[in-house]
Order: sequence, then C-alpha cells, then structure tokens
Amino acid sequence: MNGTLRASLGLLVAGALAGACRDGTGNVTEVPTDDVPAFDAGTFDAGFFDAGTPVDTGSARDARADVPRDTGPSCVCPTLPATCTAPSPDVPAFSPGPTLLNQVAAVVACATTSLHLALYETTWDCLPSLLAARLRAVPGLTVQIVIDADDCPAGDGGAACPIRALEGTAGVQIVADNRTALMHHKFIVADGTSVWVGSANSSQQSYCQDANDAVVVSEAGIVAAYEAEFQRMFHDHAFGPTAATAPVTAGHYAAYFSPRMPSGSPARWFTDLVAAINGATTSVDFVIASWTRTEISDALIAARMRGVSVQGVVAPEYANDLPAQALLRAGVPIRTGQVHSKMMVVDGSTVMTGSANWSAAAWDNNENSLWIRDAAIGAAYEAYFTRQFGVATVPPLVRDR
Repeated sequence: MNGTLRASLGLLVAGALAGACRDGTGNVTEVPTDDVPAFDAGTFDAGFFDAGTPVDTGSARDARADVPRDTGPSCVCPTLPATCTAPSPDVPAFSPGPTLLNQVAAVVACATTSLHLALYETTWDCLPSLLAARLRAVPGLTVQIVIDADDCPAGDGGAACPIRALEGTAGVQIVADNRTALMHHKFIVADGTSVWVGSANSSQQSYCQDANDAVVVSEAGIVAAYEAEFQRMFHDHAFGPTAATAPVTAGHYAAYFSPRMPSGSPARWFTDLVAAINGATTSVDFVIASWTRTEISDALIAARMRGVSVQGVVAPEYANDLPAQALLRAGVPIRTGQVHSKMMVVDGSTVMTGSANWSAAAWDNNENSLWIRDAAIGAAYEAYFTRQFGVATVPPLVRDR
C-alpha cells in the first residue's frame, strides 16, 4: 500500500484507533489450556483452547435452499485488460459494484506463468471467460483449478457450472472434492508471488449483488501458505482434516486453514476468533453470512457487557437463528442485509476475513481465515462495515426464542 493511501485510510478512524497495535510478526506457538486465552493485541499468538463438544444451534448449512443462488445480472463482466495493471497489495476491494470484479480481472490479466484457483461456487461464466482470454494471450500459462463436486458435478459440460467448460483446454487441469463436506475456499494464487483472498464465490450474485470483500497479498510467507493448501488439495487430493492447526504468520498477516484433526473439532481460526472477541477493548464490528454458533454470540454479549461497542450485519436468512436473536435480546445493534462476507474487525485494527462462516459446518469444510493487523487496512474494512450497516435493516425478535 502506498504511503499516501495508507495515511488517508488511517485518518478515517484515527480517533477510534487510539492505542491500536500494528504488525504482529512474532512466531505462533500452541498453548493448550482449558480457558479461553486473552487475545494479545500485539501479536497473533491467540493460543488455543478446548471448546468441548460442539453443539450447533441451528442447521449448519452454507446456504439455504430458499435463497436464490444467482438472481440475474446487475453488472457486466469486464473485458480482460490488454495490459497488466497489477492490483495493489494490501488494498481491499468490496462488492457490490465493479471494484472487486475488476480486482479479480487484474489478477488474471497479470498472470504470466500460473494461476491456481480454489473456488467453491462457479455459477457465472465471467471468470471462465477471463481465464480463456488469458490462456489465448499467454499460451504457456498453466491454469489449475480445485472445485467442489457437489456444486460443480462432473459431466456438467459448463451448463450449470461454467468453469467445467474449460476442461480439455490446453493448459487447464481441474480437480474436484467429492466429500460430503465442502471445498469452500475462494482464493487465487498468481505466479506463485501473490494471492487473492476473498469471501466472494464466482457467481454473478456474489460480485454484483452481495456484499463481499477481498484483498491481494504479496507477503511471501502467506502466499506460500495458500500455495501449500492448494497443492494439498490439487496434487495430493487431500481434502480432509490435517494436524497442522497453528496459523502461518508473515508481516501483518496470519493465515489459518481447516478442517483440523480430529474431524468435527473446532477449527483454530474459530477458537482464536472467540479469544479475540474476549480480548477486545474498544469495538467489535462484523458482517457475516451464515451464523449458527452461540460461542461467538456469547463472547459478543460478554464484550458488550464490559463496555465494548459491538455492532453487526447478518444475512436475513440467519437473523432468526439463536446467535443473532441472542444479541438482539441483549440490546446489541444487529441488522440484516444482503451480505456474504465473513468479516470481523476487532478494536479497529485487526481484521478477520476469508471463506469461513460461523457454523460447525465450517469446521469440516476446507476453509481459510485471513487475519490482518494494520490500522490503515482496518480503516478500510471499518468503512465497508459502516456502509453495510447504514443500508441494513433491523430484524424482528422471534417470540419463541
């Protein structure tokens, strides 16, 4: 991020970030404990705790059947840029609107050797068209893609899953996760030197109608972590739990991957998220799509009770579930909007984003959670939260809860 932009973003929330810490570059170590550890605002060493037997408070679904997956065009797919204007690292992009979609197009347009994509939902032909155009422009480009078989079945030919239309194209290889749990990632590693990490599926609704977020990271250690996760799925065909639970840290980033071993255990990103809420001192703002876990709502209510400002936006189809209803009853300002992010900002300067929803289903899915400790980036996400909160509506209380 250039100095001018960093300074201007920082001014947006300078007052709210008094005393906020900057980059957490220390090594992460496992600290087993039965208690939720205090979140250290100076490092990413949030520790680990045993959350006990998970009990989901609602249906642990990623998306509800009564919600349309693609509801028609509200923006157009950009033409692949003829020249590379690399997307700025550390500068988040948001939807709806063209910014996030143009960011993805720039990632594709600048790739010269390889694109490694892990994509859950691929219902729009925009990204496949961009990839096809880049393959024509750079015949030696290697495009490797990991998808979820449930969402993108074999033999589709591109009818419902346009990414399948690239099968048989020179330079393209596709591997599918055939498990019951989801391959729920949404990331792209470009040339092994940068990674695009977001909450948006490759769908018209995600780019054009839903509120989503993404950021390009060039920090070598983080790029390597995402590439290793990709190779685990693509090359090793390993989609299940892994014993490696500690986040990978580099610069002001930390990257978490799940599922963890044993199957059904709370992911490290989840336990550290609860710990971060417990350690919040000034504010917690969030935008979340699928939310069924009450550990998070319990921690948010406790934060509110000790004087921390807590506000959030949840997708309307989850507004009647126990976590959102518990916050409403506790007087926490919760609103509903057309959101698909999985984002939280703690104390104005620590951002948690990525693919993982706040449900037990996310413990079994292939997920990533990207944490960013930086006041200027935090300011950009706070501005995004403020926009979404401002257009959201207050949900009603459910009487029988």
